[in-house]
Amino acid sequence: MGKPLDMSDKKTILVLTSGGLSPALNATLYGVIKQVRKYRWRILGGINGWISLVQQGKIIDLTNLKVEAIKNRGGDFLRSSRTNPFKIPGGINLLKEKIKKYRISGILAIGGDDTLKGASQLFTKEHLPIVGLPKTVDNDLPLTYFSPGFPSAAYYAAKLAAETKEDSAYTLSRVFIIEMYGEKSGWLAAAAALGGVDLVIPPEWPFKLNDILKLIQQKYEKNGNYCVVALSKEAKISGLKSLADTQPDDFNNQRREFISLALKEKIESRLGLSAKIIIPMNYVQSGEPIKLDWEMGVRLGKKGVDLIKENRLGQTLAIDFKNNRFALRPVSLKIFSQGIKKKMPASFFNKKTMLPTEKYFKYLKTLIGNFQFIDKNYQKLQQIISKKMS
Repeated sequence: MGKPLDMSDKKTILVLTSGGLSPALNATLYGVIKQVRKYRWRILGGINGWISLVQQGKIIDLTNLKVEAIKNRGGDFLRSSRTNPFKIPGGINLLKEKIKKYRISGILAIGGDDTLKGASQLFTKEHLPIVGLPKTVDNDLPLTYFSPGFPSAAYYAAKLAAETKEDSAYTLSRVFIIEMYGEKSGWLAAAAALGGVDLVIPPEWPFKLNDILKLIQQKYEKNGNYCVVALSKEAKISGLKSLADTQPDDFNNQRREFISLALKEKIESRLGLSAKIIIPMNYVQSGEPIKLDWEMGVRLGKKGVDLIKENRLGQTLAIDFKNNRFALRPVSLKIFSQGIKKKMPASFFNKKTMLPTEKYFKYLKTLIGNFQFIDKNYQKLQQIISKKMS
């Protein structure tokens, strides 16, 4: 067990999650709880993120709660919300009152860029004892090799794409459009290419509708009358508009949605092909995390507690990859106050073929391994049948 901590060192840590779902959330929470218990401190959980501190939310004691049920599980047993503590009238004062009431020594805020930006402001402006821990399936956080949650989401995106192409698209001779997350970056949409999609439309660059339709027609015919397209919901396509814009959230994010519906209409009206849409969204954020996400999530949780123990507040953790090994590196939360998004490099995407390059696939391999989503033998059989039909 080691030498017991002096009671003067005993701390109370609050952990909360904020923002969208990620397959690495429960893993990170598990790491936090395990490390806090190792130090024999008290661990509290904020239900529904910042709501637990800036509104009449709930804070529960996790110190003796059995949490083994979350092991190797996706989801978020503490729940989440997109609440911005600075947008709640009187919220900051209430937050400080709750910190005092519960004698909180440190706060671990797990989230994406908005959460980490808020944590940075709470540290620099309000001098609160905060450490941020990263997650997002968009993979757009700066300074880190990957964002926790992305490897699992990429796996599920590729799996969905392969099953859609080999089963639905082929059987029904259709064009399928898969609309993915990705506000400013196309990392997740590009992952569907590992599952064999024929075109990827990321948000980093603008594309012409005519060029997209031409490629769809070519791919459809080459495949033997079926085709699958993956696109970001924020894709920029001249001549197309999303059919819905969400209301701005507490962080002033207004997201476009359902651009796939507009593309479907053009495919059917101009190419005369039957098109269907899949919008998985929360599906790729759900389910069991793959090995890397679970292991890295636990490591992040433990290291976050250590940062508080070492009084290294106002920081978060970046993931480095060198010599085929992952390592954690503390970085200042201030980077998130600049609103920087990590986009796909130009070398990772071929705008002419509208598919990721080998560099992208090599990168993805370091995250999900050599997993093969395409059944090559079944694909050969499909090609034989298609040729006999032509």
